[in-house]
Amino acid sequence: MTTKYQQIIDIHQQAVATSDATQLQRIVPLLDAWGIRTRQDDGQLLWTNLSVPTSIAGTIVIGYRYQKRDASFTEDLFELNQSSPDKVTPYFKGSYEDVRAEYARTHKQQNVDACSFTSVNTCCLYVGQKNGS
Repeated sequence: MTTKYQQIIDIHQQAVATSDATQLQRIVPLLDAWGIRTRQDDGQLLWTNLSVPTSIAGTIVIGYRYQKRDASFTEDLFELNQSSPDKVTPYFKGSYEDVRAEYARTHKQQNVDACSFTSVNTCCLYVGQKNGS
């Protein structure tokens, strides 16, 4: 059986290899099957992100970026690590910034855009409505 970590790594590798961020559409149903639900009453899910921290090997992070009712953005993060391949560790309210310094100021980042790939091992998929509402 494939571990949770390996399933997410496979999605990331396929997205990067094919330059096809739509591979990330597979993440929400996977996490849902693992008992991790998207927010229901505190904002609209607009982006699903996958990133590979440079500060620790064998780790990948899933980000759900929401636009809250007050129009600000926030992100819930879920870390998977090769050393505990079936454990998903959630981080809310900016707590991941305390664990991984390279994520400082990303939780409430407001200047987000629909860029599919970045230079820092991140791929993003815009899943919101076309007009952003």
